[in-house]
Amino acid sequence: MQLNRSTLLVAAVAVLLLAAVGAATAVTPEAQPDQPAKQIDVAGSAEVSAQPDQAVLRLGVVATAEDVQTARDQVAENLTAVRTALTELNVSEDQIETGYYDVGEVHQRPETEKTTEYRAIHTLEVTLDDTERVGDVIDTAIDSGANRVDGVSFTLSEERRHELRQDALEKAMDRARTDADTLANSSGLHVIGASSISASDVSVSPYRVEETMMTADAAGGSASTTIESGPVDVTASVQVVYNATSA
Repeated sequence: MQLNRSTLLVAAVAVLLLAAVGAATAVTPEAQPDQPAKQIDVAGSAEVSAQPDQAVLRLGVVATAEDVQTARDQVAENLTAVRTALTELNVSEDQIETGYYDVGEVHQRPETEKTTEYRAIHTLEVTLDDTERVGDVIDTAIDSGANRVDGVSFTLSEERRHELRQDALEKAMDRARTDADTLANSSGLHVIGASSISASDVSVSPYRVEETMMTADAAGGSASTTIESGPVDVTASVQVVYNATSA
């Protein structure tokens, strides 16, 4: 019986020791501090170009007279004729809107001032979905009374702008990932995914024709106006934070 009691005592002590070791092993990972997250912060930008599918013309009428009413009447008469001619050219009313209107006194130098003059200006913005019609519209406007052309902007329709915006963002993301991989490889890391992404406003840069001032005399002649367009640029930028692990 004495031997059996000793055996039982030793066994009980062994069980207690094993339980203590197991408990210590279970809490050890919780005592270890968390490893700091590895992150790579990069920026990516891209530019895509396309031919314009829309043009915006800025043209109008300027008149100068010794009284305000005469200047206003002259501008109103000529601009009405311009609008009529454009609609006859199949330019719809919703493609024409007022760009600028002003009536004011012409300021002259004191030494040359003889009489007070007033100037009236009324300009239109004409949006065309066919960029090949720009020259015809300018010629028609001038022939019907317009004496001012402030320039032409070749740009993109909303649908085309959206398509190129997506292309620019995708290319910007590709460049950001390429840069992140390069930095990771040189640091013994491996990119595992993005933790945050932000995109700046996508910008569209129309192709602009230099501002041109035209008078009735300069517009004379039978030669037609030809305006050459150029590519429209769309740019996008992104900022991406990637998570990384040791390679």
